[in-house]
Amino acid sequence: MKNKYDCIIVGGGIAGITAAIYLKNANKDVLLIEKGTMGGILNKISNIKNYPGFTEISGPDLAFNLYEQAKANEIEILLDTVIDIKEEKEGCKVILKDKEFETKYLILATGKEARKLGLDNEDELIGHGVSYCALCDGNFYKDKDVCVLGAGDSALLESLYLTKICKSVTILNKYPKFKGQAKMLKDLLKHDNVKILYNSLTTSLKEENGKLVGITYEQDGEEHELATSAVFVYIGSTPNILSGLDLDLDGKYLKVDENKKTNLDCIYAVGDVISKDLYQLVGAADDGMIAATEIIKRLNQE
Repeated sequence: MKNKYDCIIVGGGIAGITAAIYLKNANKDVLLIEKGTMGGILNKISNIKNYPGFTEISGPDLAFNLYEQAKANEIEILLDTVIDIKEEKEGCKVILKDKEFETKYLILATGKEARKLGLDNEDELIGHGVSYCALCDGNFYKDKDVCVLGAGDSALLESLYLTKICKSVTILNKYPKFKGQAKMLKDLLKHDNVKILYNSLTTSLKEENGKLVGITYEQDGEEHELATSAVFVYIGSTPNILSGLDLDLDGKYLKVDENKKTNLDCIYAVGDVISKDLYQLVGAADDGMIAATEIIKRLNQE
């Protein structure tokens, strides 16, 4: 493994892998660093029906395909955690616990993580009834009553997955209607073990012996209790932004130009960590291609 690269990509999701493939195919020295599992958030998506080339594919299967493609292209992959990034006179220094790399350009593809409810005992109940990934944890609640909290595509998609495993799925939507795709809702309502509670906001988590046994929620100004073995939370997400860099933000997301370049000349950002109107897998792949293509142009001009 080298100490200096043309480009280092932080994040091994669909955006980061796409960028790496384009850079490698242009014969550039590229290193991809992923702190978790290759494929990123894909590994938490049960079913994908809107990605070109696949009528239907699971998130983990698509993640595996991308990883295999990266290996076939002989892309250097390092499973480790970046703890700091420093802007240098010409490029960036990427700092890990026991390694340092220099790079002319850097692509941040760090994605985002599930937003929490913010309730008192939420953290203590993670893995004991509170989950943010139905694909990861759904089987632990086979033939049991569970709840899904959310109003978007993720809540609908993962509820559909849970209907095949759990005795019942109750969806608590704090709005009067869903924000997700109408077709998903239509498919979900075909299942007899689904119940939807609109205008319902979860206010507390009830536990016994360290495990979730129920929730309290408000609906139309009244408080109710509901027994449940698990709650799967899909109320949005928060971008993973590395500290230590003076990067411009648009709200909580990184601000980039049309070429996915941040306000720092050597740093680009792609995928779910940047500010944009739509967060879709095909868009993340497009981000990676745009950033990589621009960096390739700049490297060829040097």
